[in-house]
Amino acid sequence: MTTFQKMIFGVIIFVALIGLIFNLDVVLFSIFRSIITVAIIVGIIYLVYFFFFLTPDQRDYKKRVWKNKFKGRR
Repeated sequence: MTTFQKMIFGVIIFVALIGLIFNLDVVLFSIFRSIITVAIIVGIIYLVYFFFFLTPDQRDYKKRVWKNKFKGRR
């Protein structure tokens, strides 16, 4: 890259950083909202898997494994 291209690149990065700083609350809220949305979708997918794809015996086994994990933590 030439010096001129490096300067243009630096100016673009600087302007982008200023834009992010001035809109930091919007950017953080957007990221947080995206994380919450993904967590809800993953939770729904897991519940569908747990209640519709596992047999009752498999569900009981998973519940017993979870209870033993929590019992060991105390």
